[in-house]
Amino acid sequence: MNSRVVLSIIIVNWNVRDLARNCVLSIRREMQLPVGEYEIIVVDNASSDGSVEMFRAEFPDVRLIASPDNLGFGAGCNLAYAVAKGDFVQLLNPDTEVVGHALDGLLAIMRSRTGAGIIAPRLVNEDLSPQTAPGGALPTLRNVAWNYLFLKHILPASLAPPALFLEGDPQGLLDIGWVSGASMLLRREAIGERIFDESFFMFGEDMDVCDRVRARGWEVLYASAHSIVHHQGASFEKQEALQIRASAHYGPRRVFMKSHGPVSVILYDAIHLAGHLLRWPLFRVLSLLRPGRGYEARSRYSRTYALAMFLGPGHRGRPGTAPREGGPGG
Repeated sequence: MNSRVVLSIIIVNWNVRDLARNCVLSIRREMQLPVGEYEIIVVDNASSDGSVEMFRAEFPDVRLIASPDNLGFGAGCNLAYAVAKGDFVQLLNPDTEVVGHALDGLLAIMRSRTGAGIIAPRLVNEDLSPQTAPGGALPTLRNVAWNYLFLKHILPASLAPPALFLEGDPQGLLDIGWVSGASMLLRREAIGERIFDESFFMFGEDMDVCDRVRARGWEVLYASAHSIVHHQGASFEKQEALQIRASAHYGPRRVFMKSHGPVSVILYDAIHLAGHLLRWPLFRVLSLLRPGRGYEARSRYSRTYALAMFLGPGHRGRPGTAPREGGPGG
């Protein structure tokens, strides 16, 4: 008698063949749920690095959907979700690795907490140090200014708004505004017929689905007890097109626009632009004074981000360019 599939694991891949292989191997290694009770579905977004051939040769038991076009992260997830059998669905970026039976731990929390609609783990680097954008509060003018204008380094902590991005390494099971789509466990009942709004090509779709699920009365939770290694931005860093990088701003901006008027949106853009125009030369100088500490990459990112903002919100990128990697800003 065949076991019933409890958990469907969805991976949307684009040109990170070796990382995607390691991701699937880590699931096989760490998963304690019996093999017949979970499935792995991979959507390949028109990779040119031999990813499809690798999956067919090395993982014949993985359900592979080879798209002739790059659908983007959200549409790719929705395509897999439509054929997924589980009542619970785990999204994993192809540049993630499961450690410490994390997926089983998240599933145990979801099953025991009937009001939970989305649960995400602690995202960590290869050395298991915490990453900076696993989730946070939905964007407001206060927390955007606090984050991008260095106000947290100037003003007392007592004035801090709910953090746009979780800071430090908070512990426990936290009820928060949004969590990163790099790794999130979903309850089908809470999600409905589709996971993401496909008009988000990259970035912001995780904020949007969390906002939608919370509006329906479900909890969005961050579980620090369970970690997933995230090789952050592996696909995104391959992208040179400013249209694609612009989505790092205009995706979350669309979520902000849902509950704010036009004046607030203008201020939102101004805060982001000012923040990155400050960071660009500041981090460049710091990279010269203190080389080898990542300041050069941060300066380069702020320069690209600021230039991308001038493209305007209409330039969200076209299918056939890149998938989403990581959380907003990630």
